Amino acid sequence: MPEMTVESSYTPDEGAQTHHLGSVMIDMPGTLVISDEPAKGQEVSFRVDWVQGEGVRPTAITVSSTVGREVTSTDLRNVNVKQLWRAAIVDHVVYRRMFHFDWEKFDGKIAFDSPVQLPDDILERLRLRGPERATLAYVVDLYMFADSIGLAPALYVQQIFAGEKLEPLPRTTATKWIKKARDLGMFEEWFLNGDD
Repeated sequence: MPEMTVESSYTPDEGAQTHHLGSVMIDMPGTLVISDEPAKGQEVSFRVDWVQGEGVRPTAITVSSTVGREVTSTDLRNVNVKQLWRAAIVDHVVYRRMFHFDWEKFDGKIAFDSPVQLPDDILERLRLRGPERATLAYVVDLYMFADSIGLAPALYVQQIFAGEKLEPLPRTTATKWIKKARDLGMFEEWFLNGDD
């Protein structure tokens, strides 16, 4: 999971297409703008698009002054490209998945829209349920989204399950859940059906 939090905006191009990464969606190409980076009074703009064989990636980077100051080569070198755009892009995707569990309390389904991070109470329920289909579907979604933006997928699964106040999912648990999802063919289903 990105280690930093940044304020950003994302504007899809006119005529952008919605790219489905399973239950995660984003309109691309577009422009991701991060203010006060790499320094106060500057902004970094990333062109974001789908790069065949790689996933969602920046295809151009621009550093601009917002206060009429010169942008130097030092400013350009201070842009931590990977960490910065990955920390920002997660706030501009839409996550949709119907979770079927705990029938008595939730009438059988809970729908979530963006962000990818679920609320702590739902994460706790998924963790308590263990590697059942709803939990594993979320694991696969997280894993494939992380892979599509170039993050370490298993680590991303661990960290996202931490929520705001929970401990990260133990590495061995994340690894077992990922393996179980693979053994059940859920990764193949993801490639065939997306979020079905």
